[in-house]
Amino acid sequence: MRATGVMRFFASLALLAGASLHAAHAEEAPTDAVDALIHEIAAEQDPRVAAALARIDGSGRQLLALRAYLRAGTGLAGRWSWTTEQIEAFAQSPENRAMQAEITRVQQAFASANPGYQLWVNPQVRSLDIQLGYWNSNASVSRAGAGILGAMETWLGSAPVRAMPAAEVPHAAAKFIAAHAPSPTPTLAAPGLSPHGQMRAVDFQVRQGSKTVAAPVTATIASAWDAAGWTARLQAAIEAGSDRFTGPLATPREPWHYTYSAAK
Repeated sequence: MRATGVMRFFASLALLAGASLHAAHAEEAPTDAVDALIHEIAAEQDPRVAAALARIDGSGRQLLALRAYLRAGTGLAGRWSWTTEQIEAFAQSPENRAMQAEITRVQQAFASANPGYQLWVNPQVRSLDIQLGYWNSNASVSRAGAGILGAMETWLGSAPVRAMPAAEVPHAAAKFIAAHAPSPTPTLAAPGLSPHGQMRAVDFQVRQGSKTVAAPVTATIASAWDAAGWTARLQAAIEAGSDRFTGPLATPREPWHYTYSAAK
């Protein structure tokens, strides 16, 4: 850790250790220590990690995103969402035209099998800015973030961690964060890691004229997708129309979400 980081981290640990003695810091101390750890761990990652975390609201949401970044490991760079320049270049590329042709084939197969209904796809790449906005407002992320924050504070206040040399805590904390099992499972990928950020994923919607009858909304999976039969009908159209899509996404379950492969 850098010298300034060490000082900040030791100060946070001191606050944590003294939380039971100083009532004024009883609630603030654990979170201060967690924030210091997030900062120190992020500083050792790809620079885009720290930049993204700085734009995420709250320690819980930051921890949850950091977990995903740690688990991505060396693959993070290859998965990271495109820049504005990359998005604009893709829009004019042969790869985009090929993907749109495959989507059209699926739409035609669906319309033929389901007269009066159409498949709609958002043609835009999901930028990092959009992903951050979703992450900062998503309810499942909020709940899962509260869970990992509570687990982290408990871990940090445990006897083994208190006895651990302070210089070893960030490494141990990174392992703890990466191993945490979120509950509930967030319905979004961490900002920067969504396959929509490189247009490797497509979300289909079912429409009847101007009315959306099956939208990409988790709360409607049982009613609008499964019970109404659109989960199976979409999968049938995918299989009939193209061999470039795999899915649907199983975790978290999204019957509308399929991964596109440029080559088979």
